[in-house]
Amino acid sequence: MTDMLTPTERLLLDALFDRIFPPGDGTPGAVEIGAADYVATALGGPYAAHLPLYRETLAALAAAGFAEADGPGQIRLVAALEADTLPGLPRPAGHSAFDLIWRHLREGLFCDPAHGGNRGMAGWTLIGFPGAQNGFEEIEQTVGRKVARAPQPMAALSQDARLDAVPQTRPAAGPIAGADVVIVGGGFVGSFMALKLVRAGKRVVMLEAGSSRTGREHAMDELSATAFRNLGGTEKFNAEVPTWRLNPGSPARPASMSQGLETRLGGNSVAWGAVAMRFYEDDFEIHSKTVAKYGEDRLPEGHALADWPMSYRDLEPFYDEAEALLGVSGHAGGPREDGRSRGNPFEAPRKTPYEMPALRRSGLGARFAEAAEGLGYHPFALPAAILTAPWKGRHACTYCSFCSRFGCHVDAKASAQNTVLPEALASGLLTIVTGARVTEIVTEAGRATGARYRTKDGAEHVQTGRQVIVATYAFENTRLLLLSRDADHPDGLGNNQGQVGRYYMTRQQPSVYAVFEGEPVNRFIGPTAQAQAIADLSCDHFDHADKDFIRGGRIAVFNQYLPIEASGVLPPDVPRWGAAWRDFFVTNYNSISMLFLDPEILPSQNNRLDLDDSATDDLGRPVVRITFDIGGNEERMIPWLQDRAEEIARKMGATRTWRRPALTGPISTHDTGGTRMGHDPATSVTDGFGRVHDTPGLTVVGGSSFVSLPPVNPALTILALSLRAAEAVVADLAAAATEELA
Repeated sequence: MTDMLTPTERLLLDALFDRIFPPGDGTPGAVEIGAADYVATALGGPYAAHLPLYRETLAALAAAGFAEADGPGQIRLVAALEADTLPGLPRPAGHSAFDLIWRHLREGLFCDPAHGGNRGMAGWTLIGFPGAQNGFEEIEQTVGRKVARAPQPMAALSQDARLDAVPQTRPAAGPIAGADVVIVGGGFVGSFMALKLVRAGKRVVMLEAGSSRTGREHAMDELSATAFRNLGGTEKFNAEVPTWRLNPGSPARPASMSQGLETRLGGNSVAWGAVAMRFYEDDFEIHSKTVAKYGEDRLPEGHALADWPMSYRDLEPFYDEAEALLGVSGHAGGPREDGRSRGNPFEAPRKTPYEMPALRRSGLGARFAEAAEGLGYHPFALPAAILTAPWKGRHACTYCSFCSRFGCHVDAKASAQNTVLPEALASGLLTIVTGARVTEIVTEAGRATGARYRTKDGAEHVQTGRQVIVATYAFENTRLLLLSRDADHPDGLGNNQGQVGRYYMTRQQPSVYAVFEGEPVNRFIGPTAQAQAIADLSCDHFDHADKDFIRGGRIAVFNQYLPIEASGVLPPDVPRWGAAWRDFFVTNYNSISMLFLDPEILPSQNNRLDLDDSATDDLGRPVVRITFDIGGNEERMIPWLQDRAEEIARKMGATRTWRRPALTGPISTHDTGGTRMGHDPATSVTDGFGRVHDTPGLTVVGGSSFVSLPPVNPALTILALSLRAAEAVVADLAAAATEELA
């Protein structure tokens, strides 16, 4: 790639970047580190669409006399650029020109040198980040101990031959005859269901919009895996990013600075953080248990609370099955000899132990656990679908710096590719069709009979089957139903009662950040799931009689802290540019921890998914419109949780703390609701097995099925629901065959 800017534009860009991240005493500036070179060339490649924005922004600076201005004058103009008050600035939807440029500059400072920035790893050296390492020893996670490793680019790592082991799939062409089941979506849900179905002897065709992959792609490369660039979503999701508004009367804007989702084989199972927790027993009875204990008047205004159409006991065997397929490390909540629990004392009863011990406790985790215990809480290691010992041909975790949002370089982290797909494909009963973008569920006389899909050449085909399963992400599950219409379903499949899209819930992340001034915490080592947490303040694990809210949230201290994202984490008194930003980040990168809050987001009458009436995807179809805001219950509960998190941080030795806002926006990768399960078709879309109430032959499963969103990572429950639903599909196929014979 070549520099896409004119010489005059390039001089302006260099001057701007060195004002945003200026050189200092012994500190290179943005231009010397290579950030301007990175951006100038990226504008001819991955960021070509942003070239007009840069040209307009640089023209606005030139018109304001930026090149001729003295130091204070340039500072005033950068302030106007950040404030979006500089005359002539472009007005992109969803963010400002400064937001985009600041993001790109940070990438150029701290990306792997393979991308053209971070020249000579100068950015990494500046902050003490060792780059791409195969793994770290336990002693290197000691708080207060500086890691003595020279920075290393990903090019220095040895390449594993298994990177070439791409699962055998079939490029999209014409339909395949004789399918018992058509599955839409090749992620975790579809893959788990496919295994269960082929084990029962059923012929399955899986339609995946993206291409095939090993599951190790973009390992140890923050830029390619980052939610902002989201290379995993280039084949579909990046062209259909939802819009967002707070309430039905507000205008919607693109949620373009939110998290990205994967569109390739394996879906988000490649990128997930792998925390694998079960829901608590009372999570399935949130409405009835709350009313029984506190009365109807304690239910929040505008709520849509409901019990799930199953109990924990109903789902328990499928939790067991999911954990056995994944390989989950953890400690059960039973007491030790000293009477203290190694695991979560609040967890639901379980009949089977975890497959292997939990991930080791990091120095930061130990500091959190000691502080939490000192305050009377019960810290525990989060269970994770990450191996701590070799298992079924997979390697144990090496505690590298790249896990959540990355493919695992040793297959320690579970994905669809290294767990269920090999067996399912080996059966000969599963055909995975890649590059098959499903646009509609096809019906005949009101019954689902197949899926219409589009290939990359624009041709359309219909894959038929005796049963159809929609197993995509919450947004696409909902959108496909709304876009699939017939005479019996004029408003979309499953929507005869107007329930499709209702009760959307997404995780908010109102974390508390803590600085341990002058003390290396080495948070960049280890997977995100190598975490210590407390559940004492979750659900109804404490008495709410004197509180002005119900339910609660989990507090945890996580590992993984990579520099591109971390460089945007600033306390409110530190500006986003200039020497103050540079000095704060360079000094404190390895001394910042995050106490992550998972507050329970209650289902609300306000929050929903529907089709946007103006924004469309690359095929001209409406994208999903998110209507979401936190309610009064969350507004009261979240600051209360943040108070307790700050108390833990201070006891850990933090020298300063600050808080993220209570509302952190849509698209959290914990997006749920939209096709709610339930017994009553008037208030739900499917039954407890995912069968769509008003559309025979159609099953919808995924996070969209959720009735509530407890303060627990949803993935394990999604997989348990998918296994339960697959069992019901097998039973339905058998019943239909019996009827045909009769």
